[in-house]
Amino acid sequence: MKALRFAVLAAAALFVAACLPVSTKNPVGTTAGFKQDASIVGVWKVEPEKDEPDNKLGVLAFLNASDEDAMTAVLLAPAKGAGDWGSYNLKLATLGENHFMNAWAATNDGRAADKDEAATDVPVLYRLGKDGKLTLWLLDEDKARAVIKSGKLKGEVGQGSMGDVRITAEPAQLDKFFASKEGAALFVKPFAVMDRVK
Repeated sequence: MKALRFAVLAAAALFVAACLPVSTKNPVGTTAGFKQDASIVGVWKVEPEKDEPDNKLGVLAFLNASDEDAMTAVLLAPAKGAGDWGSYNLKLATLGENHFMNAWAATNDGRAADKDEAATDVPVLYRLGKDGKLTLWLLDEDKARAVIKSGKLKGEVGQGSMGDVRITAEPAQLDKFFASKEGAALFVKPFAVMDRVK
């Protein structure tokens, strides 16, 4: 699934996009502490995008890791041919009313993620709705770029209009910002909407 493949960390082998998703130097939620979230443990089917008729199925499983403050996600994206699959290490935290996953690639199609992938922390906002759907958002690059350039949040912006964006704020500033409505507003368009597999 194009949307999910872009979403899950922008590993070079999985993404068509020219630049990586917005990443952070420090995980979001460090000051609050990381905790597993029992409400999302299980297998979720990703709703295909309406304009992507070939995307019939995508599955994302969330599992508790052996460390009490960590989780694992396993992506299965069947397609004609081999399809794609990968695993991701997660640290989850809650700041105010906002729930975050920090995700790092672990494996891609059975191979260990390369060093840069494994070190790239991609923050994801998630919400479990009253309708039972789990929705995930990535940071909007343009909005994150504008916040960094305004000086409200420390970060680095690569050269050119499509330069990669990396937030370098220290944990206290980072968490204060993302606990706010302004921080949540940087997550604009959902990249995955999922129903639990029963």
